[in-house]
Order: sequence, then structure tokens, then C-alpha cells
Amino acid sequence: MKTILLVGGGTLGSVNPLLATAAALTKISPAIKCIFWGEQNERDRRVVAEAGIPFASIPAGKFRRYFSLQNIFDIPVIAWATVVAGRKLRALKPSMVVTAGSYVAVPVVWAARFLHIPVLLYQQDVTLGLANKLIARQAQFRCAVAEAPARLLPPPVEIIGFALRPDLYAGNAGRACAKYGFHRDRPTILLIGGSSGALELNQRFIAALPFLQPNIQVAHLTGEGQGIAPKRPGYVPIPFTSRDLPDLYALATFVVSRAGSNVLAELIALGKPALIVPLPNTHQVQNAAALEEYGALVRSEQDLDPQTFAALLNRTVLNPERLALLRSAIAQVWDTDGAVKLATLIAKNL
Repeated sequence: MKTILLVGGGTLGSVNPLLATAAALTKISPAIKCIFWGEQNERDRRVVAEAGIPFASIPAGKFRRYFSLQNIFDIPVIAWATVVAGRKLRALKPSMVVTAGSYVAVPVVWAARFLHIPVLLYQQDVTLGLANKLIARQAQFRCAVAEAPARLLPPPVEIIGFALRPDLYAGNAGRACAKYGFHRDRPTILLIGGSSGALELNQRFIAALPFLQPNIQVAHLTGEGQGIAPKRPGYVPIPFTSRDLPDLYALATFVVSRAGSNVLAELIALGKPALIVPLPNTHQVQNAAALEEYGALVRSEQDLDPQTFAALLNRTVLNPERLALLRSAIAQVWDTDGAVKLATLIAKNL
């Protein structure tokens, strides 16, 4: 049996594509076994466990492009993480290491390179983060979701599209209504504000909530530990869910989200009209700009004062023609069947 080591974490954008690829690999060859390594993160562990994949945590130090004393303190952590990764790799003997990026993967890739274990990097964003820049130099196989990300990597690079979870397309709005108390006949906003960089977006939405039309329902993925619970009929805060996300997508009339590449690909795949609010001064600005060129609705969070935010949502969510235009603007902008292509590439090179 061949073993594929998947490495990622910190954000679900680096986890979900790997899980989608693992599901496709299982269908291609039941003889391939997938193992997941990530940082000590209960959310990541839970999501990976729900996918039926063994999870192990490894130490990780974070690289930062800006000056910080923490960079100095993290140097021994990164060195130790590389040693630990090397020991674990010798014991596991994987046929390949596959990562979609994140700082937790860098020491593993370095150790894999030293042990002559092939590495595959899957580049999603339209800018190259420091972790992926370091990984790209060591990877024997490089893949990207589209031409723009492919140009960031040393050649050769194979363009395969986005790898999305297979259950994404099996959402059931009725299940979401039954579990969370929503009504099928009312417009529903899904606010995906559960990432570490979404605190400001959460706060701005809550400030806009009193100005939202009362017949609009809200499913708010707040993030764990946020303690967001304003009293409003039809507003449901959900700290975290991975299992129910396809059902919430199926129910949603409109989505408000940050601009992580994975969630944008999900919106495109499902044809969901959305307001995209990129996290300032990050790669998300470029991600959002790439879709704005096709007619996607993009706003800076600084422009979303409470009344402006609510007015934008009211006139969009309650306007079927506007929703249809937004839906068609980004349809098929990106290829979203990358999981099978990526799995096929991995299986071919074992």
C-alpha cells in the first residue's frame, strides 16, 4: 500500500483542497492511504477526522515578512520542527508529500527533500506567500489552479483547477432549515466570518444588522470563541461548521465572505451571488480583484459603514435580477474540477 502524506493547516484554505484530493485518490486506487499532518489545532483535527483521515500534529514556527521579535524566537522552533518531521518521515516512509501551502508544511518539505521523498505543491492564490515560495524551491511537482498562480512558480507547472470537497454539491436546504430554524421561503444571507482575519468583517456586519430588512434571514459563521449573539429574529450565529456548510450554501440566497481562494472557488462552483470583502493588505485583495474584473461584487471593508453595508445588502438580496447578474458574472471563471486531476497526477507519479 502506498502512503500519501498531506500537510497543511492554520486555515481551512490549505486543508480542504487536500481532503478533496484524498477523496478522489481513494476512488482512483483503494490501495492508496492518506495521512494528514498539521499544527495542534482542534478545528483542523476535527475537519480531517470528519473526512476519515488519520491526523497527527507536528510543531511549527511561523515565518513573517515583517519585522517581529517573534521571528527570532521561532527560529529554534522551525529547526526543531524540521528534526521532528525528519524522524516521523523516516518512520512513515510516505511515497509523496502533498501540500497546498502554510507555514506548518515548510519544515516537513525541507525534511522530505533531505530524505529524497517527492514533494508536490498545489498553488491556489494569485500571490506567492513566503511559505509557498520556500516550498516551491524544493518541490519536484508543482500545480496551480489557473494561469496567474502558475506564473508564480518555477516551471514546469501543471494547471489543474480548484480541488473542491465532493460533498459541496450535495447540500440540502431543508436540512439547514430543520437544524437551525430557518424558513425556506425567506431570503437568506450566509456570512462566512469564521476565519482568523474576519473579526473586523464580523463586527461591521453586526453593526449593520439593525438596518437590514426584517424578512432577511442570516446564517452567520462567526468563528469559535467570538461570542457574537445579537438578538434579532432570523439571525443565527454558528461558531463553526464544516459538515453543515454544503446545506447552508444550498439555503443561501446571497453570501458575504472574505476572499480566500478556496471559498471563492466554492462560490463559483455553486453559482452563488456574493459580496466579497478582502482582508486588507493581504493576497486576498488580488484574489478579489481577479474576480471583480468579471463583474463580481467587491467592496473594501473601510467603505462598509453600518448603513451603507445594510443598504447594499438590502438592494441586492431582495433584487432577483441583480442576483442573477452576479451569478452569471463569475460563472465558469475558474475551473473547479481540480480534485480528480490532482489525484490522477499524484497516482501517476507514485
